[in-house]
Amino acid sequence: MPIQTFTKTGLISSALILLGEKPTNTLVSQRHGVTVGANMFETLYENELQSNRWRFATMKVALSQLVDAPLNEWRFAYQLPPEMLLSIGVFPACLYDIYGDHLYTDASSVEMDIMFKPEVSEIPAYFALLLTYRLARDMAESLTESGPKKDRWGREYNTQRAVAMYADAQGRPSRTIVRSPFTDVR
Repeated sequence: MPIQTFTKTGLISSALILLGEKPTNTLVSQRHGVTVGANMFETLYENELQSNRWRFATMKVALSQLVDAPLNEWRFAYQLPPEMLLSIGVFPACLYDIYGDHLYTDASSVEMDIMFKPEVSEIPAYFALLLTYRLARDMAESLTESGPKKDRWGREYNTQRAVAMYADAQGRPSRTIVRSPFTDVR
């Protein structure tokens, strides 16, 4: 059984169907619903990605050290990857500052966990459904002028968000607590 491939047009079309509109197979259309969905999609997509540490949208990268030394307190400067949406963590654990597209630290080498924006065709089904409900919720008032429809898709979105977060968390096993300062003092 093949895995479904999602597209921007397909997700917008699904949201239109949920709102009682006709589906679309193009984003170049004079239809109001298509225009609204096409204009909102990228912002909503990036917002959803940045709202949680989605495992499917994380990666590890080694940062490239810049030749020029920083001006002030830090010894080294590194170029942040252009695909980075958010920083999750730096390795080895160290103090650092991010200014624009540079990371400044005293560490002589740095690796980083980052969030990135995957192609829509690479997102899992649970996130595609979440994004579809988010589109329906945010498009509802503009297309239907109906508060109840917006509320309904808001509830569906909240339920699917919990499902998606649970499904996504399965990619990381639970970690045991190695140290317990409360029992160590006994």
